[in-house]
Amino acid sequence: MAKFLSFLRKCKLDNLMGYAKELKEITISVGITELPTSNAYVEYDTVLVKMEDGYKQDRKNPFTDELAMCVQDRGNTFNSVDLTVQSFINSKGAAEAAAAKKLNILLSKYKAEFSKSTYSGATGMISSFIEDIKLPENAEAIATLKMEKKIEQLIGEQKEYVNTYLQCIAKDMESEATVVASKIRNEFLLATRSLFLFVGVKAKENPNSKWSELNTKIAIHNAKFEKKEAVRQAALKKKRDEKKNKQ
Repeated sequence: MAKFLSFLRKCKLDNLMGYAKELKEITISVGITELPTSNAYVEYDTVLVKMEDGYKQDRKNPFTDELAMCVQDRGNTFNSVDLTVQSFINSKGAAEAAAAKKLNILLSKYKAEFSKSTYSGATGMISSFIEDIKLPENAEAIATLKMEKKIEQLIGEQKEYVNTYLQCIAKDMESEATVVASKIRNEFLLATRSLFLFVGVKAKENPNSKWSELNTKIAIHNAKFEKKEAVRQAALKKKRDEKKNKQ
C-alpha cells in the first residue's frame, strides 16, 4: 500500500483526479449499505469534494493571454521603428540619412537579441532602448525622421506590459491564498490510505462478503491505474529525451 500511495503522490493532478473519481464509483457500485456512513468513507468523500472544488477553479491566470498580447504589440512596434529607420538610411536628404544611421547603430545594440529574449529579458532591453532614445542626440534624430509618435507608442506599450505583468503577479499571489487541489493532495492520500485499511480489515473479517469483493476491485483498479500511469510516464520521458537529443 505504501508503495502505491507514494506512486499516487507523484501522479499528474489530472490523472489523480481521474483515479479518485473512479475509486469512488467502485466503492459505491458494490452496494455495501454501511460503507457510505463509515468514518473512513466520509473522510475520503469530504476530501475528494474539496479537491474537486479546487480542481474546478480556473488555474490559468486570466492575465496570461493579455500579457502575451502586450508582448506581441510591443514587439511589432519595436520592429516598426527599426524598419522605419532602415527606410531612411539611403535617403537623399543628408539630415535624414545621418539621423537614420545614428539610430541604426543604436537599434543594432538591441534588435539582434530582442527576439531571442524571454519576456523579462525583452522588457529590460526595451527599457534600456527607451532610456537611450531619450538622450538628446537620439531624440534629435527621432525628430528629424518625424518618428515621435512611434516612440510614444512603444513607451505606452511598455508601460502597459509592466502594468499587466504586475496584475499577473498579483493574481498569482491571490491564487496562492486559495485552497487548490494540489495543496490538499497529502490530505487526500491520507484519507485514501484510511479507506484502504478500513476496507482491508472488513474484507479480512468477512472473506466471502461484499467487503471482500470491494477489496479485490480496489486492488485491480490500483494495479490497472499504476500500469497505465507507468506507460504514460515512460512515453513522456521518451519524448523529453528525444527533444533533448535534437537540441
